[in-house]
Amino acid sequence: MGAQRFTAVAVVLVVAAAVAGCLASTDFDEPITMRVVLADDWAGAPAVREVIDEFERDAEGRILVELEGVPFSQIADRVAADRDLGRPYDLAHWHAFAAAASGLAEPVDDLWEAAGLDPDAYLPGALDGVTWDGQRYGVPLDTNALVLLVNLEVLRAAGFDLDDLATPEGFREVAGGVVAAGVVDHALTVSTSTWAAYGWIQAHGGDLLAAGSHPPTFTFEDPGVVAALELLGELVDEELAPRPRAMALAPDAIGAFAQGEVAMHATGSWDLTFRDRAASVAVEQLAVVRLPQADPARPRTVLGGSSLFVPVDTPHRQLAFDLAMRLTDDEVALRLASEEGRLPARRELLSDARFVQDPLLAAVVAELDHARLMPLIAYPDAQAAFAEGVEDVVTGRSPAAEVLATVQRTATAGVRPDAGPDG
Repeated sequence: MGAQRFTAVAVVLVVAAAVAGCLASTDFDEPITMRVVLADDWAGAPAVREVIDEFERDAEGRILVELEGVPFSQIADRVAADRDLGRPYDLAHWHAFAAAASGLAEPVDDLWEAAGLDPDAYLPGALDGVTWDGQRYGVPLDTNALVLLVNLEVLRAAGFDLDDLATPEGFREVAGGVVAAGVVDHALTVSTSTWAAYGWIQAHGGDLLAAGSHPPTFTFEDPGVVAALELLGELVDEELAPRPRAMALAPDAIGAFAQGEVAMHATGSWDLTFRDRAASVAVEQLAVVRLPQADPARPRTVLGGSSLFVPVDTPHRQLAFDLAMRLTDDEVALRLASEEGRLPARRELLSDARFVQDPLLAAVVAELDHARLMPLIAYPDAQAAFAEGVEDVVTGRSPAAEVLATVQRTATAGVRPDAGPDG
């Protein structure tokens, strides 16, 4: 048994003992009902349901888990609303650092220590995702990075290769060239997702927030930010990308790529599962590369993923953390990677054969160390202004520089003197 597996087993045993201790010290005339809210796709995952079933069985009928699945973007509002109604959730799925910034999450440093968790075992970005103002507020659940999925056959038919995609200038030439050659109707699908936009911004060397500023200093007019959104807007304006549809229709983007209708698709590991479905693009035609970089020597992209946090006012803080530990167990993480396309947050798990032997997945994993957390999640007003701005630019309503100047004014005007750090 390897050291990592031994550690995982040891943690499970500690968790089981903690659950037994909590139950033994409580009068159980009625079973405890634990309220858990997860993103709807996670709530429906077989691995998650099996963990919860086992958790209930180990409690021998003394714990019932009431699992609720809702759209990921609605979880924070749901947690806040139910807390105000005096019905707090016990465990929630979202971004723990942003939940802490909004006053929704309990600090859990003491529970990390009691469970023997090693912060250094996690990818730095995943650890940032549960940290706010120097304290941890949750447990990393999964991670990801925005990359470029490429149809090699389309590129070669138009006279290009992967090296031509290394820089924004080269990427623009390829995008125009594959469409001009008549090989595909569009070079890329573009969405209005602020998360995806931040990946392009990072690749262009820009950022939305000055690191470590308190109160936050927004940098929406950074040249890299402007250049990235200009690129996305120009792709649509020049008909090199289809006009973005509603985010709810995002599966259409991977569908178009799978059928060979577009040359490239900016995505994460979750879309690689399309290979298991009917597709006209053969695996041999595919490649994953990093987003075109303004400085190829210092690659950057956006970090994806999520975490579990213990909401404030829960009467079952320890039990909630115990369930979080089970949901983030190593074996569960590996199963979620295989079945759901989610990458583990613990670095050592990424040396598993499934992440090394699959060249496409290995290319995504290679970008995790270059991926940065999307900071605006912690500042909902600024995030809302930016989301509106991204949509205005990529749908051609307004030029990027003009839009971002407006977003800068709006976000800066809304900064409170007591606003927290950037996580």
